Amino acid sequence: MKRFVMVAAAVVGVAVLVVLAGCPSPPPSPDVPTPQPPQDTARAAAELSGELNVWAIWNSEPRRSALDAIVEGFEQEHPDLKVKLSNLEPDQYKTKIRVALGGDSPPDVYFVWSGEKMLHNFVRGGNCLDLNKYLDENNGEWRNRLIPQSLAAYEYDGKTYGIPYLLQCTFFFYNKDIFAAHSIQPPNTWDELIAACQTLKEAGVTPIALGNKQKWPAHHVPCVLFQRLMGHEAVMAQYDPMGPGAYDDPGWVKGLTIFDEFQKSGVFNPSPNGMGREDARAMFYSEKAAMFYTGTWDFAQFTKRGEAPPEFWDKWDFFNFPSVKGGKGEQAGLAGSADGYVISSKTKNPDAAAAFLKYLTSEDVARGFVDACKEYVQVKDVVTEGNSTWYLRKYKDMVEGAPVISAWTDTMMERSVAEALMNGVQGMLAGQMTPEQIMASVRKRQAEVKKDLQAQGSAE
Repeated sequence: MKRFVMVAAAVVGVAVLVVLAGCPSPPPSPDVPTPQPPQDTARAAAELSGELNVWAIWNSEPRRSALDAIVEGFEQEHPDLKVKLSNLEPDQYKTKIRVALGGDSPPDVYFVWSGEKMLHNFVRGGNCLDLNKYLDENNGEWRNRLIPQSLAAYEYDGKTYGIPYLLQCTFFFYNKDIFAAHSIQPPNTWDELIAACQTLKEAGVTPIALGNKQKWPAHHVPCVLFQRLMGHEAVMAQYDPMGPGAYDDPGWVKGLTIFDEFQKSGVFNPSPNGMGREDARAMFYSEKAAMFYTGTWDFAQFTKRGEAPPEFWDKWDFFNFPSVKGGKGEQAGLAGSADGYVISSKTKNPDAAAAFLKYLTSEDVARGFVDACKEYVQVKDVVTEGNSTWYLRKYKDMVEGAPVISAWTDTMMERSVAEALMNGVQGMLAGQMTPEQIMASVRKRQAEVKKDLQAQGSAE
């Protein structure tokens, strides 16, 4: 244990020195704890040897140093096993992992968003190892310590191909001081949100910061409108590329139309397609915008461990996406999805890869990650009063009280179909596409994908 703590402290120290030398990611605060290893280290280490190549997207603090410390602790338990960790920028990762999986030496363990766009596509491509054997060992001890709803997101055709680690959801983050100054309460309905934006515009305040250079941020708003209008089960059925896939319910066009009218009313900053989401986030914490629709992955950026200045740390809060009048869906539902890790079907060391993921999700390590990063780790009972914050506890309560958590459209659609939607939303923001044109493009691409998949199935 002492050796682990010394190594963890050294890892954090190195991270700080790198930042001081010019690394763009901010260092964690000196008082940020590092995840601790399990107390029981009696497992035989001699049977695990060789090298594991692990790819992750935790490239900013405090996640980066926390994962470094976890790797060091795992290597100390298994001295004959070396973990080679690659931490990549999330948007670049989406391309690099597909290239790697097309080669002969993909990473042994790699990050994957649940859903069709990555997990299901990778499984059908034969790129992921079935983990049921490992999950069911020792009377299902590993399976039983994971939160079932998130673990289910990594199941496909009765097999489990991945391990969830974090649950991420999107919310409207808002500046409490700006709202108070203009007598605005967090809106519960879409009409109330429109009214709040109008009040802010009249006062010369940008209502909502939006950076859509990466294409996916803007589509998060209509994706929740789809769920509010049609319901979770209805939209999920359409996302399946081998399912109905007709996208002919009028709710699809209506959701895009509501968003189009919203953006045309001037609620966003000018030229959102030319701004990155990082710049939009900076607009929010520099108090140049009253709201920012983003995910819980940005919790850390608004506190002392992240980008926001100290004067902003106590100024923000968040509220769920408002209800939509006349909608058939679950109006109190959340929008979000589990993310986690899979093991390559081509790995030469599956037992070591499984041991690493077991270690990552062991109670002490998971509890330590919560302590260090203040995120909702999907291991039972690891978020406590002692290691969490007000915003993490609020988020956890919202998750536990939600009637449904509906995954984001771009993670559930087949990748090229999702691209058609996101390209269309970006075009709509630029005044170049209509809701009807966007859905025509989506339907056309979906029909082509379904035909191709059916042909592949027949050939097999």
